[in-house]
Amino acid sequence: MDDVWDELKDSVSLDELDFLKKCFRAYSSKAHVNNVMHDLGILKRISPPPQRILDFGCGIGLQSLLLARIGYDVYGLETVEDKSLDDFLKGRAESHKKSREESMENVWRVIRNKKKIQFKFYDGTKIPFSNEFFDIVFAYAVVEHIPPVEVPHIVKELYKVVKPNGLFYIFQLPQRTSYTEFIARTLGIESHPYLWDIQTITKLLSETGFHVIFSEKVDILINHPYKIVNPLFCILKPLNKLLIHTPLSYFAHHLTVVSQKIALREDTKNL
Repeated sequence: MDDVWDELKDSVSLDELDFLKKCFRAYSSKAHVNNVMHDLGILKRISPPPQRILDFGCGIGLQSLLLARIGYDVYGLETVEDKSLDDFLKGRAESHKKSREESMENVWRVIRNKKKIQFKFYDGTKIPFSNEFFDIVFAYAVVEHIPPVEVPHIVKELYKVVKPNGLFYIFQLPQRTSYTEFIARTLGIESHPYLWDIQTITKLLSETGFHVIFSEKVDILINHPYKIVNPLFCILKPLNKLLIHTPLSYFAHHLTVVSQKIALREDTKNL
């Protein structure tokens, strides 16, 4: 990511720079990078490249770049408006909105110069791709930012654009029982607006036509702030691996859910 940052930092406005620093800062965390590599390992193991993949909710496109670098044919899709801003940014949404779209366009431009990736904005309602266009749909830290009442419609839209037997990956989905989310909300600091549990997301996917083929809980221990976590990471990493296999996993922060599209019968497609 350093090559993208070096190309951007001297060519954007101060407002953009502040927003982009926050986006890139996550990759300063050893714990975050470890999670990304772990999750990409799951993706490559179950769905090895090259395949056509939709990076749904791609943000500034850093995940898209990683996917392209490991051999996937990547399309990035982002909403024209982030509906979670008011809750997630605690009153700082307006200043963020001013720089968000311009920031994304600037990062996308740099990334497109490095890898062939198609980025698009969309209205948050209809996925702007033809039916059965993708082998894979990839949602990384996305679903928890969508109002739950809207998620069923979005999942149905994603079902349409993935091929029969294609896969839908949901990574970094915050658990309802996450102790870190509880602490953040109690202290009034940055937290996720919507939380999930495995039963609810499995039921929703099943009702849409996806069958869950893999799930796991991740992140027992804290990942941020990185200035504290990084020096301790050599201890935290093996400890986290140990604790995730104990009953304490009930309080883990994130869920990973992989589901496969089950093609509907012809007589039910238009119901």
